Amino acid sequence: MAIKVRFDKLIEVKENLLSEKKKELQHTIDLFETVNQEIVSLEEDIKRNYAKLSLIVSDSNEVYVLRERILWLEAKKSTLLKEKDKLAKMIDSLKTELADILKEIKMLETLKSKALYSLKKMANRKKQKKLDELALRLNLKS
Repeated sequence: MAIKVRFDKLIEVKENLLSEKKKELQHTIDLFETVNQEIVSLEEDIKRNYAKLSLIVSDSNEVYVLRERILWLEAKKSTLLKEKDKLAKMIDSLKTELADILKEIKMLETLKSKALYSLKKMANRKKQKKLDELALRLNLKS
C-alpha cells in the first residue's frame, strides 16, 4: 500500500500545482482584459483629441498641446499593445502548462491503478500458492 500512498502524494502535488496555475491563468486573463480596456479607452481619447484638433484653427499653442497629448497617448497605446501581446503569449503558455499537468495527473492515476492491479494480482497468486500447498499437504496426509 506504500505505492498507493506515493501515487496519492504525487497526484496531490500535481493537483496543487494545477490549482496554482489556474489562479495564475485567471489573474493573467484579468490583467489582459484590463489592458484591453485601457487600449480602447486610449483609442477613444485619441479620437476625441483629433476631433478637437480639427476644430481649433487659430490658437497655435492649443494645437501644440493637443498634438503633444496625441503623441503621448499613441506612445502609451503602443506600450499597452506590447504588454497585451506579452500577456497573450503568457496566457497561451499557461494553458499549455495546464494541459501538461492534466496529462501528468491522468498518467499518474493510470500508473496507480496499474500498480494496484499488479499488487492485487501478486497477492492473489501468493494466496493461491498457499492454498495449493495446503491442498497438497492434505492430499499427502490422506
